[in-house]
Amino acid sequence: MKKEFKMVAGWVMSVLGITSFAKDNDGKLFLTEEQKAKLEKKYGQQFVDSFCADLANMEVEGEQVNITLSAEEKLELEAGRIETAKLKAKIQALESEKTAFEATIAKLEKKPADAQGEKIEVSAFEQQLKKAGVDLSLKHNRFLADYMQGKVSAAYSGDSTIDTQELKQEFGKYVSSERMDILRGLFGQTESTQYMTSIITDKTEVRASQANIIGSVLQQFVPEWTPSGAAKFTPLTIKNFKHKLNVPIKPSDIMEDVIGFMYDEQAKQLQSMPIVRYILWQLVFPKLDEERETALAVGRYVESQPGQDGHYTASGPTESMDGYLTQLADKHAADAEAGADDPTSGIRWLLEGVTLTDENIMEKIDAAVDAIAQNYPLYAKKKMFVHADPNLILKYQRAYRKEYPWLKNEDGDDRVKIDFSKFTFAQMEGMRGTGCFFITPKENFKHIMSHNPQNVTLRFVENHYSVDILGEWWEGTGFWMAEAIFAYIAPGFNEAAGDGGNENAGGGSNENTVGGDGV
Repeated sequence: MKKEFKMVAGWVMSVLGITSFAKDNDGKLFLTEEQKAKLEKKYGQQFVDSFCADLANMEVEGEQVNITLSAEEKLELEAGRIETAKLKAKIQALESEKTAFEATIAKLEKKPADAQGEKIEVSAFEQQLKKAGVDLSLKHNRFLADYMQGKVSAAYSGDSTIDTQELKQEFGKYVSSERMDILRGLFGQTESTQYMTSIITDKTEVRASQANIIGSVLQQFVPEWTPSGAAKFTPLTIKNFKHKLNVPIKPSDIMEDVIGFMYDEQAKQLQSMPIVRYILWQLVFPKLDEERETALAVGRYVESQPGQDGHYTASGPTESMDGYLTQLADKHAADAEAGADDPTSGIRWLLEGVTLTDENIMEKIDAAVDAIAQNYPLYAKKKMFVHADPNLILKYQRAYRKEYPWLKNEDGDDRVKIDFSKFTFAQMEGMRGTGCFFITPKENFKHIMSHNPQNVTLRFVENHYSVDILGEWWEGTGFWMAEAIFAYIAPGFNEAAGDGGNENAGGGSNENTVGGDGV
């Protein structure tokens, strides 16, 4: 192998983070598609094609591949890298200067020359901002640009520094060009929805058709039609609730934070409208995700009523919809009231009347999982999540570590597998403090949303010194078939669920309980 190619090959291996190249059936070395893509992104298609050809020819020529670099070769390679980085930086600086000069020339061409001439200085930084779409004629963007360049003129003086009409104008441009990204951020996946199957619908409620699951198919031959029996499944109704978002933003209150946000963005890639991106991605989205997570779990819908003055007041986040755990608690309470002789929900209740403690949690949950596998073979080999209160999962982990202190948990905090089963815990932050858990296939756990996300209303309205963000959408959650749900409702939770709360409260007992002796 020639020294030059050996150096190149060693350099490529360090870039890819590998110690050897793959071989094909003919004994030729080659790069995988993933490795090619990584190299092409950094150094271009021409380099990748040339390198792959030389790499394949090494085996054709019968050379032994030895790409272990000596200490001297490593120093030589590192020196080459440093020199390449310096050249790259110089090229980028020249490109920036070229862009600045071209902009200056274009501006001068539009103006008549005078006897004294005209000197215009436009920094490369500002040229980059303009290229990214930032309108520097707007006062708040001008302030940000001056501040980032260390200009003394960047003196912030409160409300007068930002024109809310200009901010409204910038919001509008940002929404029109980045609409889908904003909508995904506003109404995208939360921690719990990753465990659900999504349904996009414009209906106010959805319901599964009456369904049967095949009981058996094999039987001996007789000369007439004898269909196999089937177990009936109970379809459930999932309601779609209308929500809204009303957030007033006062630019003067957040200006200093926006400067820091813009500085962070500069290190990566300058994007248009830093103040708008800050408002949405740093203020609105995180809070909305947190409140949706809670409402999806323990929300209790309360229809808003106008006050004595005829006006409405803002409702709490948990009053916007019926959460999935609230729905289960309602079914549990109804079954408990009906009694063991007349259960109606079809849901399989676990550990009826049992309070989970540090001492019994591992034994009881393991027993519940075993009972599901034994009594319902359909689910024995199906991978399912035990959707649970994070406090319960932590309690289970500590009990497991106490029982088996020599074992190391390799699953991590949010992926704790139950031994000898296909079931894995899923932390549901919205269920924290409830003491409850339930098991169901992902196909049975539903999340419904507006029919067409592009039609979700998102508006920005100027209001004196603030800009108000308004949005409306439909969203709901629930289950498809009752018999595919295995749920544990902590004693005392039923009463708390009536208020959308998450304190431990109530219980009950009926024949839908899985297993015996409290399982």
